[in-house]
Amino acid sequence: MKVLYIIRGISGSGKTSLANKLSPFVYSADDWFTDEDGNYDFLPEFLADAHTDCFTNVECAMLDGIEEENDVLAVANTFSQAWEAQPYFKLAKRYGYSSFVVECQNTFKNVHGVPQETINAMENRWESLR
Repeated sequence: MKVLYIIRGISGSGKTSLANKLSPFVYSADDWFTDEDGNYDFLPEFLADAHTDCFTNVECAMLDGIEEENDVLAVANTFSQAWEAQPYFKLAKRYGYSSFVVECQNTFKNVHGVPQETINAMENRWESLR
């Protein structure tokens, strides 16, 4: 079965940790800001590019038809507003993937150093994906 997990949650909620448990093929906008040594350097002016790159990587994985692990992919981004996830639902439908939304509601260590005011803003704009 072809599956796309759409994993959402505020910073520090465990999105990436969960994604790595669900699939060996994990994609995130954060990848754009992480170098080969694992150092994270967020540059807000490149956020749109990071999301475009993440979407492109997911689509390329679907096009390549990953055979291992029964074609299970995971994308882990905040997805605080419904419009942010909609392109992934369309992508899943286009390539015959079943999409599952997983919402992380935990509070772990914020490994990317996101300021509390930014986290509060994420919580304030949170929407249901229904």
